[in-house]
Order: sequence, then structure tokens, then C-alpha cells
Amino acid sequence: MHTPDLDSAALIHRIEKLEKQLKRQRLLGALGGLAVLGVMLTGFVARKTEYLHVRGITITDAAGKPRILMGAPNETTGRQRKDAPTASLVVLGPDGQDRVVLGEAPDPVLQGKTYPRIAASYGLTIHDKTGQERGGMSFLDNGRGVIALDRQNQDAVEMIVNDKTGFAGLTMNYERPFGQYKEAVRIGTKGTDVWWALSDTSEQERASLYVKDRTIPKLSLNAAKGQ
Repeated sequence: MHTPDLDSAALIHRIEKLEKQLKRQRLLGALGGLAVLGVMLTGFVARKTEYLHVRGITITDAAGKPRILMGAPNETTGRQRKDAPTASLVVLGPDGQDRVVLGEAPDPVLQGKTYPRIAASYGLTIHDKTGQERGGMSFLDNGRGVIALDRQNQDAVEMIVNDKTGFAGLTMNYERPFGQYKEAVRIGTKGTDVWWALSDTSEQERASLYVKDRTIPKLSLNAAKGQ
């Protein structure tokens, strides 16, 4: 027969043994959880560096109309222009007309007709409510950088940097019928020359102020042809 003291001692020993086993199991469980968490975090960090490859994205308004197109090229659903497949971001008006193009500029629309650009152009192009180009900021592949605002018929004001000619300056044009381009004011530099010139509607230079390097400024006033 066992004495009460021996039974109590055995019970206490068994409890202590179970407590040690429980502590080891808890420790192993915590270490296992940390390992799983580490694997998950490693996978999450790896996924953060991946690229999302898509052909295009279209954002619609509350009525379901396409309003922002981004693609290479953009999709044409909901866009008035179907002939402008450029790599760009296009903001559309409520009726699908181009209002802003950021990226590769499509050929301009003037008086309802499309005209080819003199060279590929990249930048920001703005349009009026009809979708006609009215200005922007761009650099062309022919080495010409331009910031411009247009009238309904033609260019109105331009800031130009031309790599080929060396000209950098500002030009302003007369308001004329469509296709009858006439420059009125030219302010600019080229090499060591700087000048300001005014021309009449026949593009004859009527007044000018030239400075060449350190020479004395030259002011010229000219009568119109035939006067």
C-alpha cells in the first residue's frame, strides 16, 4: 500500500513534467508561426517588385462613359477619333471628343480634317470642346521644342527652340483665314544675334531692332512695298 505522501509526490512530479512538455510545445508552436510569417512576408516583398503588364486601361464615369484612356495604343470604344492609335493617356470630353493627350501626339484635327505632323511629337496636347487641337507643349523628332496656343484657324503664339536652325524665341501670328499663315512678331536669339521684328500682313519686315554680339544696336524702320 502506498502512503499519502508518496502519492502526492508522484502527482506533483507528473504535473511538473506535463508543464515542461506544454512549455516546449508552446515554444515550438511560436517558432513555427514565426517561420510561416517569415515565408509570407518574403513572398509579399517579392511580389511588390513585380510589374503589371497590360495593353490598356479605360476609366469610365458614373454613367459608364469612357473618360480616361491609357494604352499602347488606347482602345477606341467611346472615343470619337478612331484614327489616333498612339501610346498615350487621353482625357475625353462627355461626348467622346479628345480634350487632353499626354504622350505620343496623334495627327492634329483642324476644321474637321486631319493633317500630318512634320515629325513625331511627344508631350502634352490640348483640344477645344469640338476635339480640335488648340495648343500644348511638345518635343518633335526633328529637333524642335514648342509651347503653343492656337486660334481656331492656325497657330497663334509659339515659344520655339529649334536645334537645326539654332533659333530660340517667341513668334506671334496674325488672325487670318484658314491656311493663310502670316507671322506678325518675332523675338529671339540665334548664335550671337538677338532681335525683335515686326512684319505686316504681307510678311514684309517693317520694324526691327537687332543686336549682334557687342556691336551697336541697329534699329530699322521700313515703308510698305510700293510706298
